[in-house]
Amino acid sequence: MGTERRDRFRVSFLTSDAPMPIASASALLADVRSRPAWDGAIVEPEDSQFPRVTVDWHDGQGFVLHCWEDETSWSDFRVSSREFSTPSVDVELGGQALERWPRELFSSTAEATQALEYFLEHGTQAPALEWVRIDEFPREVLWEGQTQQDAWERSHPRNG
Repeated sequence: MGTERRDRFRVSFLTSDAPMPIASASALLADVRSRPAWDGAIVEPEDSQFPRVTVDWHDGQGFVLHCWEDETSWSDFRVSSREFSTPSVDVELGGQALERWPRELFSSTAEATQALEYFLEHGTQAPALEWVRIDEFPREVLWEGQTQQDAWERSHPRNG
């Protein structure tokens, strides 16, 4: 059953023309890591939108895994701990907002592989790993929308 479930999943990227088969969790993570930061993976069955997991790479921080088990899911993030540090990592959300997140939302390659392997086999979050609902971690919104983005960029000029 696990192999059948695994074979139903496909991965899409913004830069890909069509969903592609997944060779392995480790190959998928290597692919995500080799792409531009804005080109994260969306993993879902070829015939529906759920269950779904998105995987993003943040250089120097690790992977972010965001999972929806079904259409009623609030969605959960893979975390290293439910005890959160002060938000310190800037995360741009598709050009719509810039937030600062705690380090516990970023997974090592080994942790991300474990979570992704389980998801591909079972279509659910790995129960042995920590997950937190999207509204249950501290974050700081630095800007939201074009007007706030423009103001933030004017007050934080890039050096270079």
